[in-house]
Amino acid sequence: MAFTSPFAGLTGVTRQSLNQQVYESLHQALASGYFAPGQRVPLRAVASALGTSTMPVREAVNRLVAIGALELLENRRVRVPLVGSEHYRDLIAARSLIESSAAEAAAPLMTDAMLEALARTHGEMCAISALPHTEENVRAYLARNQAFHFLIYRAVGSHTLVSVIQSMWIRAGPFFHILHKQSSNWRGNENHARILAAMQRRDPAEARAAVHADIVGAADHIVGDIMFQAIDDS
Repeated sequence: MAFTSPFAGLTGVTRQSLNQQVYESLHQALASGYFAPGQRVPLRAVASALGTSTMPVREAVNRLVAIGALELLENRRVRVPLVGSEHYRDLIAARSLIESSAAEAAAPLMTDAMLEALARTHGEMCAISALPHTEENVRAYLARNQAFHFLIYRAVGSHTLVSVIQSMWIRAGPFFHILHKQSSNWRGNENHARILAAMQRRDPAEARAAVHADIVGAADHIVGDIMFQAIDDS
């Protein structure tokens, strides 16, 4: 199985607001699961992928380190953080509490256009799942997974709420990679189908329950990975 460069798909940037564009590109990549836990993030490789110098990349990385989305090692190298299962479950508890509440609030507010977009995104995820397992397809699936959830959360109409959820996704996103290893038996499309059905019925209680089940079920699967066993034993 051939994999492309881990940085090849980063979104390019232009000169306008260059520093902010680099930051947003890396922020989006982390939140959508583009990077894996523990993955090194060389500044030169990122700069090359984005078509810019290392200076705006360094500034963006420093901002991401400051909020805990990236980790600066003793040798000045940068990587996606590795955390133990207890820390990860704490993050998941916060995600479930806030995101299930957001889904509950969003359900009666979903317009026909929003529901059409949600169904289309779910259909794209199912179609990608049927394709050969490649890094490109994994990343395409994870990007749509993020889009699916945030179509719901943005329906509430609260910029503050979305910002809070984004701050959690930038920490949780890299662990989504574990769900989509070639050896993984995780099947998230069924959970998303349940969420979609709840939204189509505009059922707040079922929307809350479905999002909670999706988040917690995925976390249970992720924590069983050997990576967590190694961290917890260290």
